[in-house]
Amino acid sequence: MNENLNEQASTFTISAVVVGLLIIPNLNAKQQNDLGNWLMLVGQVLCTNAARIAILKANDTSSSPSNQDLICLFEETIKAMQKEIDELKNKTT
Repeated sequence: MNENLNEQASTFTISAVVVGLLIIPNLNAKQQNDLGNWLMLVGQVLCTNAARIAILKANDTSSSPSNQDLICLFEETIKAMQKEIDELKNKTT
């Protein structure tokens, strides 16, 4: 059974490599970078959503962050991002 799973995983990974190699000749470096970043963002959104679903399905509220914890985390992240934006603005003016 594990051999079959490993084979399926390898085929899945190889298909991504093949698709990537097929796309490369049709795009310049900036386009490759743009598309690659977009695809990574899509992957990150999917991974984040799947992780959150797994946490919620686990029914273990002791390890799951509370809504208040998440709000605090988001607020701190926004503050840090705003600080970076302000610093970038100051460098360009």
